[in-house]
Amino acid sequence: MISLLFVIFLSISISACSYFNASVKDEPVFDPEASLKKANELIKEGYYEDAREILETIKAKDAAQKHSIIAKLRIADSYYEDELYEESVAEYENFLSIHQHHKLAPYAQYKLAMSFFKRIKTVDVSYSMAQKALNEFEKLRHQYPRNPYMAITENRIKMCKRVLAEHEFYVGQFYFKKGSYAAALNRLNEMIQAYPDSKKESEALYYIAMSHENLGDRDKAINTLNALIEKFPTIKLSVKAKKLIASFNN
Repeated sequence: MISLLFVIFLSISISACSYFNASVKDEPVFDPEASLKKANELIKEGYYEDAREILETIKAKDAAQKHSIIAKLRIADSYYEDELYEESVAEYENFLSIHQHHKLAPYAQYKLAMSFFKRIKTVDVSYSMAQKALNEFEKLRHQYPRNPYMAITENRIKMCKRVLAEHEFYVGQFYFKKGSYAAALNRLNEMIQAYPDSKKESEALYYIAMSHENLGDRDKAINTLNALIEKFPTIKLSVKAKKLIASFNN
């Protein structure tokens, strides 16, 4: 009887071990490199959510941390490519807060700036996005001066400043048309100081001159019109400025 029970027990044990070994063999070995490659393919094909699932798995299972850092960055990229810029901002900022000195930190900083830059639309609603993009591009330039994006960064900075200058001009012109000449003066003078040589500078000078004239300070109006003529001698607005000065002297 005892021998029979032993045989039964032994048979059950062998079966259990065989099942366990089979289960272990059936479970695929996690390959973070292959998973990362698959996620990159999915991002390229536009399957962003599927890619993020794989990338989150890499973050959780890559104990060596060799691929999980890249996975964090690619999660941010997946949001960026999906035009979910608020989410990409959060992910890039999180990456930089932890990996500020990583070799891919300049890339993350550039894409963070671009996440704001991509949301610049029209002059009347894009001031905050342009300001944030400018701040992040300048941070890229100062913190990572040898970054490979320097040429395009300088161009993006100019574009941000152009948008900001146009916004300041837009507000200054609004005040002028409203008859708030002192407010127009303040805004337009600040625009010229903050964004010299902007495309709106000639128009800003004209409205500054007219604001002085409407406030009863003709001398300052004439001086500003002369500054307009001197800096932009060939434009139509300078011809108008010359006629105004002539009319003042009559």
